[in-house]
Amino acid sequence: MSEGPSSTAVGAPVVPGESSGETTTAASTDAVDEALKTRTMDEAPIGITIADATEPDMPLVYANAAFERITGYPPEYAVGRNCRFLQGEGTRDEPVAKMRAAIENDTSTTVELRNYRRDGELFWNEVTIAPLRDDDGAVTYYVGFQQEVTRRKKAEQAAARRAARIERERAAQELLLDRLNGVVAEVTSGVAEARSRSALERRVVEGLAATYAGAWIGTYQPAEEAVVRGAAAGWTGDDEVAGEDAVAVDESRTDPVGVAVTRAVTDRQVWIQACTDPTTPATAVAAVPLHYGDAMYGVAVVFAENNSEFDDHERAVLRSLGRTVATGINTLESQRTLRSEETIELQFTVMQHPLVDVAGALDCRLAYRGNVADRDRSTSLFELSDATAEAVRAAADGTAVTVHAVLFEGETGCLVELSIVDDSLRGLLADHGAELRDIRVDSSVARFTVEVARESLARSLADAVLERYEGGDLASYRHTERREETRQEFVARLRDELTDRQYAALMRAYTGGFFEWPHEATGDDLAEAMDVCRSTFHEHLRAAQRKLIGAILDR
Repeated sequence: MSEGPSSTAVGAPVVPGESSGETTTAASTDAVDEALKTRTMDEAPIGITIADATEPDMPLVYANAAFERITGYPPEYAVGRNCRFLQGEGTRDEPVAKMRAAIENDTSTTVELRNYRRDGELFWNEVTIAPLRDDDGAVTYYVGFQQEVTRRKKAEQAAARRAARIERERAAQELLLDRLNGVVAEVTSGVAEARSRSALERRVVEGLAATYAGAWIGTYQPAEEAVVRGAAAGWTGDDEVAGEDAVAVDESRTDPVGVAVTRAVTDRQVWIQACTDPTTPATAVAAVPLHYGDAMYGVAVVFAENNSEFDDHERAVLRSLGRTVATGINTLESQRTLRSEETIELQFTVMQHPLVDVAGALDCRLAYRGNVADRDRSTSLFELSDATAEAVRAAADGTAVTVHAVLFEGETGCLVELSIVDDSLRGLLADHGAELRDIRVDSSVARFTVEVARESLARSLADAVLERYEGGDLASYRHTERREETRQEFVARLRDELTDRQYAALMRAYTGGFFEWPHEATGDDLAEAMDVCRSTFHEHLRAAQRKLIGAILDR
């Protein structure tokens, strides 16, 4: 017990009732004498003290051995003193006041308070005090029971801190989700709906600026080693930085935007840098790399008004948004390559390639005839000169080339469908939105011709290919003009390639329902309408079909 008025003890084990004033005594027998009761108190596992309530300061008159084990104070020191000597700076006022009120009202109570041992060490003490009354009902003593509960209190406090931390994290995550729901939805819809790269970038920065202080997107130019600023919204930097047309990718930069952009490009990770200028509304800047595979498209630079906006959870969201934007740009660039009137054509020569190994083993040439995508992986069609199907399969056995089918075999060669187990080039082309136009392979070198829509992507692709293939070389790099053929021009060109008989056979077959099943008109019916025999009709029809299919696939 450690309260003001005092705690000492009497040897009597009598604890009176509190509400009725009647005295309740412990059950006993003649065999349990007073000496046994005193011994029981002396050797009890909890601290027991008795204070004289008739004295002004309620000094202790008894303290057992357990009290000394708990507090470090021997009974001879404790007796004669009020139990408040256990208190100190770390003792809170509330439990002490609760004990004082109980003594003033002649009632019992239990409190937990921080006490000090004799060596000065703090410990948690669970104290229960109860009044002892004389035959007239007056309180003459207060008995106190002490039990050290430090371990339990530490466990409770740790659990409370853990619960509070979990609650703070939950609240922070809810706040994060509430704040980011809008930007994620806006960026995602912007990527899905955009029909041009400029429109996509504009939607993205507007979505980011609605949640953060501002944002801008820049295009990476590998030749200049710089990120050229593009679409912007909201607060995007002070006059000096905002006025830069390009942010140089340079390890020596010390400004927050320059450092963040440089690390985002070189490390391809979201990089967050504190803004130390107190005059600006932004406290931090995040640079989000926009890369798709090996292709670096640019960087999204986001300014925050609160450092907590860029915590670990938000970093993951920004990284995911960066991948989403890069995927959208890649799709648009691929479409641009297919539609563009002006493209960059690159031709690479590669000496160490699986196709070169096959051509060398067969001592023949391979010519690319197109791509097929109905298997679990993309396959290509190649014409092989002066090679038999059996020889092709034997040459490919044990190499990185898989022969799926031999579609045609003749006196001058064969047409083969094959794939490359680790087709690095196809992955690089997809990353950069490039289109494969031609492959020519002989026993010493493979020549790949590709087209890309933008100068920056062409340079990036060239660097990636030369880095990937040892002994590779950029044999040609030129700008080309290509005008997209209109539908009317395509139909007119195809009609010019068909003879009158071929066109007539195709028209009668189509309009007469020959291509339906079951046939609405038979070959005999159509041949009779053309006044030719059935075999001649089928010859004209097959020739027209071959030209039609060839024109579509070549296109």
